[in-house]
Amino acid sequence: MANPFIPSFGKDQVKIKFSSFILLFSFLSASELEWKAEFRYRLEGNKSDSLYSSKASTINYMRSRISLKFINGPVSAQAQLQDSRYLGDLFNHSGYAYQQPYYNTFYFHQLYFQVDHLLKRNWSIKIGRFEMPLGSERLFSRNNWSNYGRSFDGIHTTTSIRFGELNVFQLFITDHFSDQNLNDGFDQKLSGLYFSTVFQLSKNINIPNFDLYYYTNNFDYKSFWNDKNSRFDRRTLGARINFNIFSHIIEWEQGIQSGKITDQDFDYLSGDIDAFFNVLNLHINVNTIPIIEKLSFGKEHFSGNDTATVALDGFANPWGAGHKYHGYFDRHTRFGDNYRSGLDEWNVKTVFSLPGDLKLNIHYHNFKDGVRFDPLGTELDIVFSKKLGFDGVLQQGFARYWEENGDQLDYSWLMLTFTL
Repeated sequence: MANPFIPSFGKDQVKIKFSSFILLFSFLSASELEWKAEFRYRLEGNKSDSLYSSKASTINYMRSRISLKFINGPVSAQAQLQDSRYLGDLFNHSGYAYQQPYYNTFYFHQLYFQVDHLLKRNWSIKIGRFEMPLGSERLFSRNNWSNYGRSFDGIHTTTSIRFGELNVFQLFITDHFSDQNLNDGFDQKLSGLYFSTVFQLSKNINIPNFDLYYYTNNFDYKSFWNDKNSRFDRRTLGARINFNIFSHIIEWEQGIQSGKITDQDFDYLSGDIDAFFNVLNLHINVNTIPIIEKLSFGKEHFSGNDTATVALDGFANPWGAGHKYHGYFDRHTRFGDNYRSGLDEWNVKTVFSLPGDLKLNIHYHNFKDGVRFDPLGTELDIVFSKKLGFDGVLQQGFARYWEENGDQLDYSWLMLTFTL
């Protein structure tokens, strides 16, 4: 009998994926099996100046994940299947007895195996497709707010050394193996290392996080108007440190970018990369104040590209968390390349613990551009969170953004998550 929940065009894909899953884990009989399922629904509504209508519009997002993990063996592995969609999508063909050919929202978000205790040492290596959140996720995040999330293809190795933990990774962003005219120089790879350690300075002063990192991203790409190849070469070096002083935490992070982009078609896209970002956050211990659970003040600056200079001054952060730090409206969270105008921001964030296991988050942001510090706008975020039974969480959020020119933009959402 046909399964109505699996489109006919996708049955072969599902069979192939599950067959690969069985073959991959068939040798893991010595491991224990752990499974988890997560279902998340989010209703979003926004109101802005629209060319067609001034009425509010809504969209319904649904994300489902089922994870199987083999643990406690010499080799561990995980397969996480994900379906991401918005309800009523034209390609869903909701209510019809057929499906759009070659359209599938069902795929592996994570699929990897991991070998532990290599050479009888505290050294592990992970190969496949995986999430890779590092540090505070400012530069490498799982981007959990997204309906898709973020995962990488590649190799990730971790080892514990005398002074801390060292992560080394080789990630494959784009591989042009199928194009016979392109060699490995055209493949976009992301390579780097991330070192973390802790320090205990005294009884009341310690450093719970001290991170150093360096990563590179370089590749050739074809020019449109001549036979010469263009070249992209970017390097990022940075550090992050948390000071815990009498239960108050000072977080500082800074990164610099260097390198060069040589575009054979457009001179204005070429130049030496000279960009930076810095962050300073103060997390105040408010345990003695009733109701208030957390209070923090933050200052963040991402340099922007000044078109009056020859250098490319904009800091690029294509894999980091933006929504997590720069407001729910997502007005200033995209730093995909070195040509952006950057961001200069200060913020105040509080968390209130209310009766009935209810949390209230209030965030206020003030935004300026990262070149000449011209005002852009301000944002107020209010989020209510309530834990439910069966590991469920219900969230209701509101965001209001005031543009510098006086326009007011509203955004709201309702999100329900269950983890089984």
